Amino acid sequence: MSIHVWADPAAQSSAAEDRRQALDRFIAKKKFVNEPFYRVDLKEADRLRYEAWVNQLARDLRKLPPSRQTKPVVLGLFKPVMKKFDSAEGEDQDRFVGYLEELMDIFGIESSDGLLSSWRHGADTSGLLEARNAQAVAAMTPDERVLLERLQGIHKANAEETLRSLFGAPVFEDEGSKMWSVTAADRSSTLGLLERWGALTLLWQANGRFIYARRL
Repeated sequence: MSIHVWADPAAQSSAAEDRRQALDRFIAKKKFVNEPFYRVDLKEADRLRYEAWVNQLARDLRKLPPSRQTKPVVLGLFKPVMKKFDSAEGEDQDRFVGYLEELMDIFGIESSDGLLSSWRHGADTSGLLEARNAQAVAAMTPDERVLLERLQGIHKANAEETLRSLFGAPVFEDEGSKMWSVTAADRSSTLGLLERWGALTLLWQANGRFIYARRL
């Protein structure tokens, strides 16, 4: 007996249109300008050249038919553009990686399987975060693991609302980051939201015991 699964054409069309609109917004955005975590003044000629490279990549991705908007194809299109940035300054390479991560988000790609970290740092560092998080979980108390389980369901859209509902107002707040105290008396354990170039990271630090981080 064979089982056929039919995709909903209307849903596919809606998803494809959402992706096209997200790429259009990405292309329209001025790039390589001063912002939190990127305080570099490029010569305008260099900024325009870098922006053109990134925008052309986004246009190439936009041309892909839905059947080819797959992880291998998308990451494959990244590679020649990455080579263009081989001689760029480290800060500009970091910002470029941030744009690539934005494009990955648009296509629903959660990991580059080490492609970005290998290019930027010369080695695949993706496993280091997983190892550190595993060590963090092992160091947590039973109550902390219960809290971590509650935090697994949060995502970028509801992260701040969730943390406010659990811990009230942030104890620290500035451009790009907010921090809540898990232990209000001494702030020895804090949960933070770090926004960097459109990406949001949940950071849990317990002094002297563990650091846990997850990109939302």
